[in-house]
Amino acid sequence: MSEPLDLGSGVTLRFASWAPDRELNPQYDGVPDVDRYGAILSHHHPQIPGDEPLLCEHYITFDGEVQRQIEPPHRAKWTVESWEPLTLSPSIASPCGLHGFVRSGRWVPA
Repeated sequence: MSEPLDLGSGVTLRFASWAPDRELNPQYDGVPDVDRYGAILSHHHPQIPGDEPLLCEHYITFDGEVQRQIEPPHRAKWTVESWEPLTLSPSIASPCGLHGFVRSGRWVPA
């Protein structure tokens, strides 16, 4: 897991890798490891006024050759338009209600 990337607006992103133990998972022999397989977006979500905000985290999978081999076809995948600065499409909507875009390394609320 990478160091958090501060996207602004209280949202951070950490890249997640994919590197299975192939001794335990021989079905992945020949499938390369991926340093940036997906990402975890984090933000604090207020629950009840006056209570401490809860940490909300949401995982997304990037669209790539390995991801298309491994993930079910119906699973949502995000296109990396640019790694530096990071730009993703389409928008990201978490179950807790966070909705926005990652554009030029910044969180843009939808």
